[in-house]
Amino acid sequence: MWIEVKCPNCGKTFSINLDIPSQPKGVGAHYARKIKKLSPLHRQILEILKKYGELPKWRIGRILYREYGRRVSGNSLSGRLSELLGMGLVSCRRTEVRIYDKSRQEYRFVKKPVWSIRGGKCG
Repeated sequence: MWIEVKCPNCGKTFSINLDIPSQPKGVGAHYARKIKKLSPLHRQILEILKKYGELPKWRIGRILYREYGRRVSGNSLSGRLSELLGMGLVSCRRTEVRIYDKSRQEYRFVKKPVWSIRGGKCG
């Protein structure tokens, strides 16, 4: 979609393309396929998931601190997990769904996703 934009300083009008590729929620970071090399944090997360199996994000963070002495913010950990998901190296699944409105078929996830090695989607 193209839109016309007018510069507030010079008054010149130009067109901008707003076709931003969208991805469905739960397929991982859109730029993940461009990552050429795993960071040490990526590798540590993979080692933890290989060793312990399915884990929620908060447990991964605690194990990172306990075993590697590495404190990682929740946002940073979410970003690395999303990148790994986008690369297809990990998968996540929701553990519980609650119905809110049966007549309209509205559901909500009530528990955090659990992460594991390999494939799948988190939605």
